[in-house]
Amino acid sequence: MDRNEALASLDAVRHTRGKLAQRTVWPFWRHAAFGLLEAIFIFGLSLPITGMIAAALVAVAIMAWIVHDDKKRYGMFVSGWQGKKPRLVTMALVVFAIGMAIISWGARGQAVPSVAATGAALAMFVVCTAGSLWWQKLYRQELQEGGA
Repeated sequence: MDRNEALASLDAVRHTRGKLAQRTVWPFWRHAAFGLLEAIFIFGLSLPITGMIAAALVAVAIMAWIVHDDKKRYGMFVSGWQGKKPRLVTMALVVFAIGMAIISWGARGQAVPSVAATGAALAMFVVCTAGSLWWQKLYRQELQEGGA
C-alpha cells in the first residue's frame, strides 16, 4: 500500500465514523426506556422473592426489546462500553446503581411500596435517562473526533 492508498483508507474511515455519528441519535423514549428498566430492576430488589424475580424478568424483557428495536430500526445495537468518555458515564451509572440497589435492598420487609425503594427507583429512572442522553452526546463526539 502506498502513501495515497493509506490516506484514502484513512479518509474512508473518517467518512464512515462521520456517517455513524449521524446515525447514533436515539429518540428520547429509547433513553427513557433504559431508565425505566433500571428503575424496575432497582425497585424489584425491595420486593419479596417472587416480586423480585418478576421485576428482573420485566427489566430483562425491556432490555431485549431495546436491543431488538435498535437492530431493526438502526441496523445495530451499541453497548454502553463503547468509547472512552462514554464508558466513564456507564461506569458512573453502575456505581450509582449499586448505591440505589443497596437502598432498595434495605427496604425489604417494609410495606410495599416502600418510600426508600420508590425514591431509589425514581432517582434511578431520572439519572439513567439523563446518563443515557449524556452517553449518546459523548459517543457522538468521539465518533466525530475519531476516538471511539
